[in-house]
Formats: sequence, C-alpha cells, structure tokens
Amino acid sequence: MKYEVVKGCVIQGQGHQAGSHVEIEDKRIIEQLMGMGRIIPVAESVVREDRSVEVTESAPKIKKRAKTN
Repeated sequence: MKYEVVKGCVIQGQGHQAGSHVEIEDKRIIEQLMGMGRIIPVAESVVREDRSVEVTESAPKIKKRAKTN
C-alpha cells in the first residue's frame, strides 16, 4: 500500500522528504511510523465517469407574471 510522508524520515535505509509517496510492505514499520505521525495512507484516486444525460428537447420556460397593484 502507498503512504505519504508527512515529516521527513528514513524508511528502510532510504531518506524521504515530506510530501513524497512510499510503498511499504512491512506492517511493523507501518504501525511504528503511523504511530509517530510520520506517514499517512494515500487515498486511491477515484476515476470519475461522465454521468451527464443528453437532453434532446428542452421544456419551454415558464413566464412569470408581474404583480399588479
């Protein structure tokens, strides 16, 4: 799973700066780093679909009447 580094740290012998993404497999290391607040899980990007509906005929606009005194 991918994690984002919040604070600069050394993970598995390699230095990482804040904002970089890291792939970590060892659960023990993940628990320790998350407990110290060094990494957070990266949210998976969601693929958005085009769900728009094509309108072939538009309804006529309703005319509003003005108030009369």
